[in-house]
Amino acid sequence: MKMDLIPTVTSLLVQDAISISGDNDLIEKFTEHVYLHSFGYEHPPTFDSSGYPCLIYAERTVPQLSDSIDRPISKQVLYSITLLPEKFEVLVHVHSADSSDNITKPIYTVIKPNLSMLDNAFSALYNHIDDSTQFLICQYCHQLVASELCSDNTCGGIYSNNSRSELSAHQHCESTYKQVFDTRLVDRVSITGETVNVFKDEDEIKFYVLATAWAAPHESCSYHSVIATLPLSASLDEVNALRLKLEAEQQYPAPCYHCDKQCDEGEAIHLDSLVDFDTDDIVCYACATLHYGVVY
Repeated sequence: MKMDLIPTVTSLLVQDAISISGDNDLIEKFTEHVYLHSFGYEHPPTFDSSGYPCLIYAERTVPQLSDSIDRPISKQVLYSITLLPEKFEVLVHVHSADSSDNITKPIYTVIKPNLSMLDNAFSALYNHIDDSTQFLICQYCHQLVASELCSDNTCGGIYSNNSRSELSAHQHCESTYKQVFDTRLVDRVSITGETVNVFKDEDEIKFYVLATAWAAPHESCSYHSVIATLPLSASLDEVNALRLKLEAEQQYPAPCYHCDKQCDEGEAIHLDSLVDFDTDDIVCYACATLHYGVVY
């Protein structure tokens, strides 16, 4: 099963699809763990396509796990977590059109978890939900369904021998119950900390690098420069392939030929524009002035 067709912990949290109960101290510590692992952006990236491209730090809205404590099990709740010193447990709630057919079952249970290595215990629980294959985003209707109703990453048309019926894809999708979940919020492609970063925006997947713009010789600011895009329908494999290709093509960041300072795009010029030999090296603006008399 493709990972980009599975809900993430982040997408579950922002849709109130998790209920948690148990020891308040453990819940508070798990909340900190979730915060670090689910929300990788200190600030969501901004892309100013008009005017001076100065980087504006937007505040991110992070749902608190404390808001999920003892949340009633409605059709919106897909997982419930119990954190007790004597037991960690995760239940999955598979809803159906007839509530009498709803299924609740344990998918993760640890008796007497090692509280002296709490980070490891929390990571195992977190990863079990983040990698859970209990639900699947159908590749035809793009809605969330119980994975037991799916075959070949599409929903419906499953017989007891797990073969597909001779219905059209549309008819297959109409035959299954859809969980209450917005699949557009599932994001396994965004990544930061690399030369080429990736962000799943509302309209497309953006590949961007950090660059510097200058309003005046002594007035600079950083901004996110978009260097490529893909449609939201792109697969995780397609995103990773393009990111690696773009990484290999980037000239920045690079060290200054003279002072060895790491420069982003917009913070240096090519050395071959200042000398009479071919070179791929760059020179920061300060060294360009110091060594070559360049005036800005």
